[in-house]
Amino acid sequence: MPAMDEAFWANLDAQIVAHRQDGQDKPPAASPQPAPVIAVVNGAAPAPRRMPSDWTGVLDTLTAAKSAAQQQETRLREQAAEQDALLQELKRSQQEVRAFEVLLREVQAQADAKAGEIRARAEAQIGKLQAEAAAQMQAMEARVQAAERRAEAAEGWLVRIEQASRDLAPAERRVAA
Repeated sequence: MPAMDEAFWANLDAQIVAHRQDGQDKPPAASPQPAPVIAVVNGAAPAPRRMPSDWTGVLDTLTAAKSAAQQQETRLREQAAEQDALLQELKRSQQEVRAFEVLLREVQAQADAKAGEIRARAEAQIGKLQAEAAAQMQAMEARVQAAERRAEAAEGWLVRIEQASRDLAPAERRVAA
């Protein structure tokens, strides 16, 4: 079988060279050899021979396919570069978000601590003011009670003075009073 492949390719090369339109690389006096006869195996007909123009069409197709593959590879590389740039940007953005989240937690902790401190100061101030107000209320109640006692004592003295003045006044005035 390898001998048949070598003969096939040698015959094909000779036919391509013989049918070239530009005439270059033609052997000077050699004529193409007839194609070797391929034996029919299992009743199958031999494959039809292709003309050199068919092979140039195949070469054109392969060249076009290679060009398309190169263009697609270029597009894929560009897309990969864009995706890589986007991925790097995404990673930077994620790092920034994480940094901002850490900063937010720190600021929130500071704000909570400051709010707790202010709340404690406010509660202490409220307690102090309530204590002062209670003390002032007690002092005012004590003054009111003292004033009431003085008023009661003064009334008692007035009643006694009036009684004593009645006792000292002549009897005729007592009847009139």
